[in-house]
Amino acid sequence: MSDENESILSTEHDLPQESFQSGLTWRVGLAIVYSALIIQPSAIYLYFVTNQWFIGAVLNTTIVLFAVLAKMADNPLSKQEVFIMINVTSTALGMEMIVALVFNYYLKHHPSTVATLIDGVSLTTLIPNWYAPDYFGPIQTLFNPLFILPLGLLILNALFGKATDISLGIVFNYLYTKVEVLPFPTAEVEAERSKSLTWEDKRKLQIFSLSAIIASFFGIILYAFPLVIGIPLIPLPWFDFNASIEGFLPGASFGIATDVIAFATGFILPMNVVVCILIGSIVVNIIVNPFLVANNMLPRWEKGMTLLDTFNTSQLDFWLGWTVGLLISASLIPVLRNPRIFIKTIKDLRKLSQGKGDELEGGAPKLSILLAFFLLGTLGSVVVTFLLIPDLPIRLIIVLIILTVGWSFISSLTMAYAFGITANLPLIPYIKESAFVAVGAPIGGEIWFAPLVISQGGAGWVATFKTADLTFTKRGSLIRAHVLASFVAWGAGIFWVSALLSIARVPSIIFPVPFWDLDVGRIITFVSEPTVVINPLILGISLVITLILYIIEWGTPIPISVISLAVGTTTAIPYAITTFLGALFAKILKRRMINWDTDRAIIVAGLGAGLGIVISLSTFLALILNTIALPY
Repeated sequence: MSDENESILSTEHDLPQESFQSGLTWRVGLAIVYSALIIQPSAIYLYFVTNQWFIGAVLNTTIVLFAVLAKMADNPLSKQEVFIMINVTSTALGMEMIVALVFNYYLKHHPSTVATLIDGVSLTTLIPNWYAPDYFGPIQTLFNPLFILPLGLLILNALFGKATDISLGIVFNYLYTKVEVLPFPTAEVEAERSKSLTWEDKRKLQIFSLSAIIASFFGIILYAFPLVIGIPLIPLPWFDFNASIEGFLPGASFGIATDVIAFATGFILPMNVVVCILIGSIVVNIIVNPFLVANNMLPRWEKGMTLLDTFNTSQLDFWLGWTVGLLISASLIPVLRNPRIFIKTIKDLRKLSQGKGDELEGGAPKLSILLAFFLLGTLGSVVVTFLLIPDLPIRLIIVLIILTVGWSFISSLTMAYAFGITANLPLIPYIKESAFVAVGAPIGGEIWFAPLVISQGGAGWVATFKTADLTFTKRGSLIRAHVLASFVAWGAGIFWVSALLSIARVPSIIFPVPFWDLDVGRIITFVSEPTVVINPLILGISLVITLILYIIEWGTPIPISVISLAVGTTTAIPYAITTFLGALFAKILKRRMINWDTDRAIIVAGLGAGLGIVISLSTFLALILNTIALPY
């Protein structure tokens, strides 16, 4: 990026006279490589065991470790370097896309997919090869020509998504930090976090080290044994107590997760959020499910089912439509509560397009350039979809354009506004599926698997660019680092996923991926019986229930979190309980630690560092033992 564009992408006018610096240094590059090569296998393994992405805790590992090492070398990281690390190490762990390739294959060849018939044809046959190959048998590597097209489409889709998100982020950052100045409370917090990780306080280093040591010992017991020996000493991912309660609560679930990160998550989340997630999970899994069993509304539930089977069965047999309705309503109502967002932003955008703000702090990139990147990402995905499915009817092509261009803009607009005021991102789920149901997309058709870019990520970039300004970081260096980290992550992800697949199958006792069967069931239901999920009656009732809860949240002092209640209805009880226990333990620590609000992030980072090192070393050792032919 040219020096001119660097000055264009920086908002220097309203800030103290401090020069903007590039945050992309050799140390940041090393942190990107370290995250991808050393920490990424830990994150993948944790996902294969828990089905949860603990990206926040894991990325803290890299940031804090490099900050500590730099301090010990008497050459502390600059705030620009720390800020870039905070933003790109999570990108360097971006293996979700590579793991999605394995899941897509699992979905296509799952027995339920094979058994699902649409017009007499198995759904497996209808799922296109560009989504997952026809090859049958266990995957032991992704280095297979059959995966070239599906992987290439995933990467192309990711690049389209980044072009869309970043262009929208620049536009709405200008609108909401210059035309209409919103507070963006998290931006100031992130800026202060970047400054604080220069590690002037040695006490924080001691807290980090102690947390890492404790987590390492636990990690050896919990993770090293199943990885290296193949025998878990402690049940993963949870203790299952269903057999103890099914006699008096048939259909209920109860257990405690054994994962350290799930426990530590309770240190970070607000107590009302943790409690509401627990309440939502208890209502579904303990209170209502026995009632459903008693009234024959969970036909596939049987005595002796495990916690996982009970949870998956109840979600697919009854809760799927309700959870979709609650999540959509809980996300949409706060947006509809402030319709002036649309009017105000359109007026502000007109100023930008008419030359009153066409400069974005000093002359460029103009709205036309940003619009070009936005259309490249959104319409580019529509063009790719049309090339893959050339017989698409005109009405569906119009719907795809509205979804990619229209909804990407509207959702980023509203979410950026909400994030700028409340620090919450009201993600609205299942928009694509709802639109397909509304227009009568063909059941089981290829369109359900199309690589569309329907962006909701622009809002996050708005706050990121705001923090870049507060830390005097050149935006161009941030974008370059993000792109670099993406390609490093994808390359490492292909290697590490293939390496782990060579150790054991997915799923297996070592890699149980506990909710993949539920995810498969959801997708099959969406594709084969979409009106079961997107049911107008259920959506209407969910809207009324959610509206009543929001009235309570907004009109009373009760510290309720409606979105957290909705999330709780989709959360397995072990995770809800363990996170709640973590939050209770945090209350105890808070009484004993004066600087708890800052120290808790260091504790979680230390725990993540300890676990990450143990899992990475265990993965290396397992690969060696799996590769070398031992003489005994």
